[in-house]
Amino acid sequence: MRILVPVDNQPYSVHVVRQVAALASNTWANVTLLSVGPEAAVADMAALLYSYRGEFLDRFSDADLLYGARASEYKLTEEGKGVITLDFPEQPGRKALDLRIRAGVPGREILAEAEDAGADLIVIGCDPGGGCRWPADDNVPGKIVKNASCPVLVIKENKQPQMIVCCLDHDTVTQASIELINQLVTLYQAELEIIGVTDETTGLRTDVDRRMARILAYYTSRNIKAWVRLVEAPSLKAFIDQSAEKNLVAVWTGKHSFLDKIFSRQHIEDLATTASSSVLILR
Repeated sequence: MRILVPVDNQPYSVHVVRQVAALASNTWANVTLLSVGPEAAVADMAALLYSYRGEFLDRFSDADLLYGARASEYKLTEEGKGVITLDFPEQPGRKALDLRIRAGVPGREILAEAEDAGADLIVIGCDPGGGCRWPADDNVPGKIVKNASCPVLVIKENKQPQMIVCCLDHDTVTQASIELINQLVTLYQAELEIIGVTDETTGLRTDVDRRMARILAYYTSRNIKAWVRLVEAPSLKAFIDQSAEKNLVAVWTGKHSFLDKIFSRQHIEDLATTASSSVLILR
């Protein structure tokens, strides 16, 4: 798995880097820390990324070197127009921890980096009290959630959620998404509530019921405390909005998902940016 972590100089980015390090320690993911800004600020962005690299590596022992050794020196290598990598001369790790700078507007450049790097997950932070905005570019997380082709985790709180509320299309959800939820439940030591969407007249279809049972068995076999809640389709958006006030909400919006008919791209953006708690959008 490759995780892309866009950062700026705000406190929420420090928290996100620490959370991603904890996730990476369980998954051994390849990680890219990305800073975006004007070309004139390259030196400042490089220093910021260097400090976040230290925050990340603090989660690992020096003897492990999973993501390489600490170093006091680095060099800047231009990879292309407006794209710069920080290179370190020390012993490389078994997994990649890349530091990248892109010149330009954050929203656009983050999406470009995600496509170029083949990111499997974008993890981005924001201030929940400020409308989930970045000072350098209004509503960066919203733009990423709305337009990214990979899953996006928007982290808003400097606390661990007690519950993850997961709304899946059990016909089309991918195994990678199911495993990612597993990793987050393990990371936060949270309980898991799996939402089954029912029709007012026919109830839960037999085939969907069967798939939900298999997903529930997957989690319970991993000693995850999980249960199923049934929600009627017309009430689903209101239920998810209410759940996002205090729980981490995960919503599957992949191709051919019936949830795409319930959650428009605009509603997903609004959910991710206005919710009080963190939100995971799965694709």
